[in-house]
Amino acid sequence: MSSTILPTTNQYTNLGTYVATILKRVEYGVGSLSKLADILSELSISKPFLVTSASLATKTDIIESIKNASGCESVVVFSGIQQHSPIQHIRNAVIELKMRGSDGIIAVGGGSPIDAAKLVIHLYKERNRSIAQVSQHSNDTLGCRIHHYLWLH
Repeated sequence: MSSTILPTTNQYTNLGTYVATILKRVEYGVGSLSKLADILSELSISKPFLVTSASLATKTDIIESIKNASGCESVVVFSGIQQHSPIQHIRNAVIELKMRGSDGIIAVGGGSPIDAAKLVIHLYKERNRSIAQVSQHSNDTLGCRIHHYLWLH
């Protein structure tokens, strides 16, 4: 009979790797959405492209709140991202982004829209175009967290 000794819960707490990213700033907390217009202006984004799911676009008022808070005359909403971000949905988003001429991306929702937005940027940038991403993550419509990832080259 053999036994396995498991590590204590804090044994590996201080181990890890940190790799610096191009993340410049994180805005979070209740009221952070009120900063969106200034942030978009600072990034010279005048026609943002919102990447989200159909459920957030149709069952909540968060998309309308973001559009209103953006201060932009034109906000394109792509709500075709489903769970696990199927590649065809991402391709459709890239096509829509190119057709609409947006100059920045706002990902709204959980992991799937945020992951999809990152891949949309990658595929879009393969055509030697520059774009900025402002990623919006919200678990509820009361307190929004805005994460900024700058992908400007």
